[in-house]
Amino acid sequence: MQLRPYQAAALQAVRRAYQEGHRAALVVMPTGTGKTVLFAEISRLAKGPVLVLAHRQELVEQAREKIAAWCNDVVAVEMAGRRDFTRPDGTRPKIAVASIQTLRQRLQHVPRDAFRIVVVDEAHHATADSYRAVLDHFDAHLLGVTATPDRSDRVPLGEVFSTVAFDYDMRAAIADGWLCPIRSFLVQTQADFSGVRKVAGELATRDVEDILTQELHLAEIAAPILRERGDRPTIVFAASVAHAYSLTRVMNEMADDPHFAAALDGTSSFEHRAPTLERFRRGEIKVLVNCSLFTEGFDVPQIALVAIARPVLSRSFYAQMVGRGTRIAPGKRDLLVLDFVPGNCRHSLAQAVDIFATANPEVQERARRIAMQVSAEGQAIALERALELAQQEQEAQEASVAYQLKKRDPFAAVGIDLEFYARRSGGGARASSDQLQFFQRAGLPTDRVAQLSSRQADALRELLLERKAVGLCTPKQARQLVALGIDPRDLYFDEAKELLREHKAKARSGEQG
Repeated sequence: MQLRPYQAAALQAVRRAYQEGHRAALVVMPTGTGKTVLFAEISRLAKGPVLVLAHRQELVEQAREKIAAWCNDVVAVEMAGRRDFTRPDGTRPKIAVASIQTLRQRLQHVPRDAFRIVVVDEAHHATADSYRAVLDHFDAHLLGVTATPDRSDRVPLGEVFSTVAFDYDMRAAIADGWLCPIRSFLVQTQADFSGVRKVAGELATRDVEDILTQELHLAEIAAPILRERGDRPTIVFAASVAHAYSLTRVMNEMADDPHFAAALDGTSSFEHRAPTLERFRRGEIKVLVNCSLFTEGFDVPQIALVAIARPVLSRSFYAQMVGRGTRIAPGKRDLLVLDFVPGNCRHSLAQAVDIFATANPEVQERARRIAMQVSAEGQAIALERALELAQQEQEAQEASVAYQLKKRDPFAAVGIDLEFYARRSGGGARASSDQLQFFQRAGLPTDRVAQLSSRQADALRELLLERKAVGLCTPKQARQLVALGIDPRDLYFDEAKELLREHKAKARSGEQG
């Protein structure tokens, strides 16, 4: 077994971070790119004992299996009834995996120097009190691995990790062939979330549940899943436990097969979940529905459709769900993500295109609109294509603005199209002398404003007052800025004033020189 190129680069980056004096380093890699393999190799090479921390039973078992296979070594487990490294005889294993909840209760039995390296799987949880108590206990190097470093509670991971040693982008992973392409399909529903409250960074579960468990909305979600899945192994993320089981019931009724879909939730025991998951892996269950249970560490590469059947505000939480289907597998062409867009919602919900966050929010918003338009035509669109088209639109608009600047039309650049008004002036009384005086003080050319009707002049006056109310630059400032080759569209009054002052000072300095 051999590390992939980016995994080898991550390993070297972690070593370099420790050599530079960092005690706590973070590695960011997308779901499906082998974070466990990375810390398994670090465990194998470490010159002292290594501890891996996880927060759920499936994650502990999964880490133990992968590390043991990679290192060809026995991996100790500390979880519930298992006490592989807190036994009275004081034996210390080379590699251990522990449940954070269990270890927190047994810290008094573990020396502070018991481990050379402590690894936090799904490290975006590391700022939680349970993790802090354990991490503060050990005198060791710390390594965090995560796919989503941004937390919904906005507590920065920098409070725990002093450096991001390595960051591998999802778009790069797809382009490099390590993750499968993602296509987006948005389904418009009649759900009304306009009155739903926001609690702890997400929409209130009980409010959402009351809406989505109505038969109409259950059918609105179930039917597209059955229609679009084809032969794709499918995972569905529901809004609540009740919603998960209700949605499963409706899908089984529509498919006329009581075993077509199955639901699992966090209240069921590991012993109950394991057989259901195995049946899903074998393809006996076509659709697995869950409520926030498999957002992390659930590894079934064959999953080729992820249905987000609940509203999500957090981009990182959303990305964790989509990540359940990004792994490559034999015969798998791509991942289809179904988003269900409510008919009315006052909150901005995460969508598939948001996974590829761009530095330009306008491009992001254009990509969302393009994805919606394509979906309305009954088609899915690759995320890379949506962003490519959005970027092209943005560049075309910027070129148009540049052309306006070149024409030296400062008023169009700040949203005042005098030619538009003039072409539609129609009949009626012309702008009054009082109105013309107002526009003259504002810096607009009175010869062009004089062509407007009194009603149009009122509308234009309101536009100028709105600009003033929010502090944007004046038309007079805009005219001066355009003459200097500066785009004044989004500049505020004080910014424009400072730019003009600086230019005037430079001009004066040049004259003196």
